[in-house]
Amino acid sequence: MDIYIIRHGAASEIDNEISVDSYRYLTVHGRNHCRIVARRLKEMNVEFDSMISSPLVRAVQTAEVFAEVMKYSREIKTSIELIGGNSYSMFIKLLKRHSHNSSIALFGHAPDVNIYTMNLLKNNPVKDLQLNFKNASVCKVEYDPSSESGKFAWFLNSENMKLTENHK
Repeated sequence: MDIYIIRHGAASEIDNEISVDSYRYLTVHGRNHCRIVARRLKEMNVEFDSMISSPLVRAVQTAEVFAEVMKYSREIKTSIELIGGNSYSMFIKLLKRHSHNSSIALFGHAPDVNIYTMNLLKNNPVKDLQLNFKNASVCKVEYDPSSESGKFAWFLNSENMKLTENHK
């Protein structure tokens, strides 16, 4: 099963207009940047069987931009396991519930996207990669539900659009 872990795009800051973190929405720059990253995935022939997002506004909006660019026409599901601050075991339960898919995109928040990815890859020598999920960055993990472990495939750094691949 291919898992694409994606951090939400650049969002508005908390200020007088937005006083609650969960209401933060994508900025114009954030939307445009997500379009660029999604186009790159489309050029790489990436397709999703399912898209699952944190229910927080900025993550859902990120998923919607990716869906539009990548011509994903199915429903974007939301899952509380991706809100942030949930345990890794809750994340694994989410993956198990969706293990019938061959490829899923998961839209979440830092630092959770980093934590979940590194836990999935705990048996891989990826510590040297220093994966840093900037807004709209994507990591592809080849996940085995039976062993609950993953193998690093590649990481797309959204800041410089550099693709770091696993050299098998």
